[in-house]
Amino acid sequence: MGLFHNGLMSSIPLPDNHPDFKIVQPLIEALIKTAGGLQKLQQEIPQILRKAIDEVIDSPRTNRFTLSETEKTEKTYLGTKVEILLRSYLNLEKGRFLDLSIGGVDTDIKNTMGTNWTIPMEAFGHPCLLVKENEKKALCSFGLIIAKQDYLNPGQNRDSKRTLSVAGQANVWWVLKDHPYPPNFWEIVPQSRRFEIMNAGAGSARVAALFRLLPRKPISRQIVQSIAQQDDYMKRIRRNGGARDILAPEGIAILWGQKDRSIIEKLNLGQIGPDEFISYKPSKPTEVDLLKKAGHID
Repeated sequence: MGLFHNGLMSSIPLPDNHPDFKIVQPLIEALIKTAGGLQKLQQEIPQILRKAIDEVIDSPRTNRFTLSETEKTEKTYLGTKVEILLRSYLNLEKGRFLDLSIGGVDTDIKNTMGTNWTIPMEAFGHPCLLVKENEKKALCSFGLIIAKQDYLNPGQNRDSKRTLSVAGQANVWWVLKDHPYPPNFWEIVPQSRRFEIMNAGAGSARVAALFRLLPRKPISRQIVQSIAQQDDYMKRIRRNGGARDILAPEGIAILWGQKDRSIIEKLNLGQIGPDEFISYKPSKPTEVDLLKKAGHID
């Protein structure tokens, strides 16, 4: 059991005297092995779920920013998107009858944005990977259960689908349980601020408004793309007509986590990833001088 007790509180394995332990343990070990280790799995699953949700929202092409703005059919499709990305990430084949094969064992993948999972009749008695996302709280869960009928609520659907009972959920081996995942940027930005950004004008003007109105906040390439809504969206940040030209006379610098790392560190702006940007308006003469010399402000 030492493999699973690594200090990550979101990991909750089954006790070794649990009746399902000998079935579930090798499946969990196979998942961990194909992912390159438990820590890597726990780091990358949240990123995959963020990607799945963002691809369904598809902000750059649809002008939508949150999952609540999508159609009912798209919310349903999210489960399929999660299945596709997980199977690709884990490099596993589809099962004979279910979503994937783990070490030759047919396993279903069930995703929910709610509080429970719907288990189809064909998955009864089989392993099920349970995945859950909560966009408002930015928390996710990822675990495995043997979908025994004793763990399910009485059937109410005509197609014999059943949900996990509260008692049944105690039989899940959680690799991640209520674990933080990258939040939807627009869930934490007031809607009035989003409207102000989107109504600022053309692509470069909208990007400039984004960085002007949300200073000292890490902003990813994906967010810039969703605001610019153009193929060459990175051009809307650069000099020669981009947001930097608009903001530099205002004394606002746009810093790139990859190229401007040393400046970001000197300004104590925190951890900024290589695919993130952050805007900053200096208040101290030393900061003004630093950013002027680097050509970030006029």
